[in-house]
This record gives sequence, C-alpha cells and structure tokens, in this order.
Amino acid sequence: MRYVSLGTYPIRRPIHGGQLRANAIHRVLRDCGWETRHVVVTPHRGARREMEAGDLFIELPRSFRKKMARRKWRSDVATAEFIARSKSHRREIARFLDDFRPDVIALEQCWLWPALREYVEMCSPEARFSIVYSSHNVEQQLLAQEAAIPGAETDLWSARLAADIEADLAMKADLVVAVSEQDAAYFRKLNPSVAVAANGIWPREMPGGLDHWASRFAGLRTALFVGSGHPPNVRGFLQMTGPDLGFLSASERIVVVGGVADQIRNDPGFLRYRGADNARIELLGVQDGATLSALIELADVVMLPIVEGGGTNIKTAEALYSRKPVVATSFAFRGYEHFRHWQNVRLADKPEDFRDLLVQALRSEPKELGSAGVAQLDTLLWAATLQKLPEQFAALPRRQRQAMAVDGPGGLLPGLLRRMGLLRKS
Repeated sequence: MRYVSLGTYPIRRPIHGGQLRANAIHRVLRDCGWETRHVVVTPHRGARREMEAGDLFIELPRSFRKKMARRKWRSDVATAEFIARSKSHRREIARFLDDFRPDVIALEQCWLWPALREYVEMCSPEARFSIVYSSHNVEQQLLAQEAAIPGAETDLWSARLAADIEADLAMKADLVVAVSEQDAAYFRKLNPSVAVAANGIWPREMPGGLDHWASRFAGLRTALFVGSGHPPNVRGFLQMTGPDLGFLSASERIVVVGGVADQIRNDPGFLRYRGADNARIELLGVQDGATLSALIELADVVMLPIVEGGGTNIKTAEALYSRKPVVATSFAFRGYEHFRHWQNVRLADKPEDFRDLLVQALRSEPKELGSAGVAQLDTLLWAATLQKLPEQFAALPRRQRQAMAVDGPGGLLPGLLRRMGLLRKS
C-alpha cells in the first residue's frame, strides 16, 4: 500500500505538534509495510534540508514571501493563496502523485486542498485512491478565535478562508481523522466517516548533560514548562502564572523550554517585572531531545498553563508520561479526560488557584504510581493511539475521482476559489 501526505512543513525531524503527529503516522504505516511519501509547500527556505529522499519540496518564491510579509499573512494561509494561484506548482504536485500512484492521499491540515481538488478532476481514469483529511484541530474555529484577540495577526479573511477550504475538504474526504471526540463531533456534521486517533508520544530519549543540569539546579525545586512559540502558549503562561512570579520562594524556579521562552522574554507584561522575575525563571529556549529528557528527569513538577487553542496538546501526553506531578488547566486535558483524576494531576482554571496548586506541588513529595497506573501510560504512545489507522486506511474505497462535481464556470478549481475569495487581483 502507498500513502502520501500533503502539508506545509517537513516532518523528517519533527519539533512542533503538527510535525510530530504527521511523522508518527508515517512511522506507524511504514512499520505495517506501507510505502510513504510527503509533499511540502512552504515559505521556509531551510526546510529543504529536512526532506527525505523521494519526497517533494516546493518553496514559495522570494517575491511571494515579500508579499506575505507585507500583508502579515500566516504562513499556512499564505501557502493556500500561493498554491491556488500557481498552476505550474499544482501541475508539479500532480506529476508527483501520478508517478507515485498512492492508494491514500492525506491532507495534513487543510491548506493544500485546492491543489488536490484540481488533481481529483484532472487525474487519469486509471488513478484510484482515497482521500483522508488528517485534522489537527478545527482550523476555522481556531483562526476565528485568534482573529477575535486584540492585536492578533490573524484576520477575519484568514478565518473565512479556513472555513471554506476545511468545510469543502471535510465533506469530500473518504475519512476525516480527528484528534479528539470534541473535534470528531464537529466534523460528523459534515461527514459521517470520522475516526478519532488521539495525539501521543514516543518514549523519551536518553537524558544528555544530566550532571550539568543537576549541578545548575542543585538545591532548587523546579517546575518545567515546555512549549513552542505559538502565541496561545505565551498568553496561557502569563495569564496563569504572572507576569509577577513573586508567589514562588527563593528556592523555586520555573524552567521554560522551547520557542515559548523567547516569546515570554520579549513580552511587555513580563518585561515590567523582569528584575524580580529573573531570579525565579530560567528561559532556556529550544533544546535537543536529550537535553529535554534531562530537564524532565530533574523536574519536580510539569506545568500546563493552556487556556486556548485547538485540537489537543501533545505536551499533555508528555507531561503524563513523565510520571511527574502535573499542574494544569482543565482545558489542557481535552482529549485526555480519562487522566483528569490521576493521583499526580492537579487542575485549576483560575490563575490564583493555579499558582496555589503549583506551590503545593513544588513543596510536597509526589506519590508513586502503582503498576496499573504505569501500564496505563502505554496508552499514550503513538503505537497505541494510531494503531487502528493502517487497517482503517486499507479498508477505504479506492474511487475513480473524476466523477466529483465541477463547480461553476471555468471548472472545479476556479469555482472553489471564487467562493474562497482567492481569485482576486494581486
């Protein structure tokens, strides 16, 4: 069986949640004997180095990247706009698909659907494949939330674009794969063929530099926060913990790892308290897997101050799998509700309660997990959360795709793009 995914980022060396999930699906399929490929359309120039042999890489040209920066488009929204306008690159994707002859074509998020939808109409009669929408969240809801935040770069046009593309894809797909029952309930209004495959993790790497970090944090109690530079991560941290960290004692630290550290460092609210907070926070930035494993090993608490966003959070699975006490919002546990009442989990949705629980966790000893609790952790591994996908993909119908209805004057793609507002003057 052959599987190809279309996305806006490479997945060979995954870092953020979308990459981790897409990479895991490929790994699970390959372990079952599938041949897989990945197609990337992206404005990020260095991404070419992260591609595997046999994959297709398309970089947005410099002129379009300038336009994207000038109009302050999100990179994924810009990718949809670019691929809708670039007939030559849609043809390049079509040739790649013709040569690979996939049994299943999956959209990792919805943004390259305009290219695939044209291919559906134009491919040869011999081509038979299934279409999967591999959803990471309800994109249109997430962008609408972001557009409503004062000062956010996401605008209402981006949210409407996501709504049009995502709804059309969800209705046309042979299967929608959602990350949670909440997302699945939304997609079932558009398509009855929906499966839930929760986000998961791989077992941690061996710790690296353990002695160095143990020496650096000797005599301190530490709470670890790991997150990308995604704006909701910053807002959640500042809302639930600060910006004034004076509730911590001199021997307690919050250790921040990932792109979120730079965002916190430069936030105006945090800067007002910088002098006092420097003694209570370590903004370590992006670290490799071995270093992250060492910091998890040494942490006394893992914190999840997540108050908004879409889909589910892989960091929640990582926090649970660490076997450390977890202080989190209830929002952070969407998709992991069956762990809400675990003995080492403390939940709070008011900032003052969150801080109180964080202090309690830092100043108390964790409870040992019983054998049943340890066994339950294995359900968080990708091999468990994605185990049904190979069989579900193999059972999908292989359809002749040219039967899909044409939308209005000029054919399928122009009709779709007019509704999306993508056929506009430059």
